[in-house]
Amino acid sequence: MKRLLFIAHRVPYPPDKGERVRAFHEIDALSRHFRIVLAALAHDADDLRQAGELQRWCERVIVVPAGGKAGLLRGALNLLGGKSVTEGYFHSARLRRGVAQLGRERPTDLAMGYSSGTLGLLLAAPARRRAMDLVDADSAKWSDYADNARPPRRWLYRREAGAVAALERRAVDRCDAVFIVSAAEAEQLGDASGKVTVVANGVDIDYFRPRPDEGSRRAALVFTGTMDYRPNVQGVCWFVRRVWPALKRAVPDLTFTIVGRNPVAAVRRLGAADGITVTGSVPDVRPHLRAAAVAVCPLLIARGIQNKVLEAMASGLPVVASGPALEGLEVRVGVEVLCADTPAQWRESILSLLSDAARARAVASAARRRVETSYTWSARMAPLVEVCRRLAEMPAPEVPAAGGGGRR
Repeated sequence: MKRLLFIAHRVPYPPDKGERVRAFHEIDALSRHFRIVLAALAHDADDLRQAGELQRWCERVIVVPAGGKAGLLRGALNLLGGKSVTEGYFHSARLRRGVAQLGRERPTDLAMGYSSGTLGLLLAAPARRRAMDLVDADSAKWSDYADNARPPRRWLYRREAGAVAALERRAVDRCDAVFIVSAAEAEQLGDASGKVTVVANGVDIDYFRPRPDEGSRRAALVFTGTMDYRPNVQGVCWFVRRVWPALKRAVPDLTFTIVGRNPVAAVRRLGAADGITVTGSVPDVRPHLRAAAVAVCPLLIARGIQNKVLEAMASGLPVVASGPALEGLEVRVGVEVLCADTPAQWRESILSLLSDAARARAVASAARRRVETSYTWSARMAPLVEVCRRLAEMPAPEVPAAGGGGRR
């Protein structure tokens, strides 16, 4: 089997949040065709503790602590030096040395980076070929942040958008293949080289399943997501401020559960409102999905594919989501999911599902069928595996002679 070096900006285990889920399933799919060495950054003690579990899929796991405050300082220095904060924060000299040592021990057929912050490590890796999974076009995300911020944050976000866009262009230029999560994200890259392949996210349809009983659910809404992530925080705060009061008046016993780790102060304060619960970290989101009648995803800013939407669909829940949250999904709006953007649309969509059990069941059933036919991880990972296998079989690119004008 060929050897593959997988460089991740975070330990991709357990697969219980967006950035870990995709990376884990990439490793799982690739492990059937490659001997994998994983090089990753650990951002806390849990990361260090969980990293060993990945030895079931990898022949070797190299994990070093992330920069912490030093990473923030490097990010600030990058800002002053005209580079991206992202790349500065995720740089690790120690991980770079570990990767270099691998090349001295034995050749690596293919190196793959996960997220734009690992590009520097990827380009320094001794490998015959290189691939990068950008996941999302993060430059567009930073641009969205800038559009919704006031100075000086607006300037900082706009500055980071430009720097990350340069990083993304560099990935397309320097790597042999680039992966991205949706066609909309691929358009952001503007690639004319044919290197970019769309690899959409999937969902574990065996892990996320409809609850076995067909009885009516209580009047309950649920949102799942990491609750220190800016788009999630902004979305649920907007929903509680603009939509929740009218819903609660219409359905007095309605509840709303916000499920996710690390809730910031603004999210914790939402729990003071009548009917709202903020759980913080939970060992398993499935009981909260099974207890709800409707899953909501009111993101005002969203990039790529929202795992939370796929997980709710797989769990047999009708989903109401904003337009941005549905942008990367191949779903039939009005049949498999409902879309709402204005407060009035949110109220109408949610109340229609709560008051019409037959419609709610129909939407939920159609959603489950959609993920079963289109969003299994094995189906979604097939293009990535195909490209990686092809690259690993190719000879190393020729090194141009000095002054030959080759690619730098």
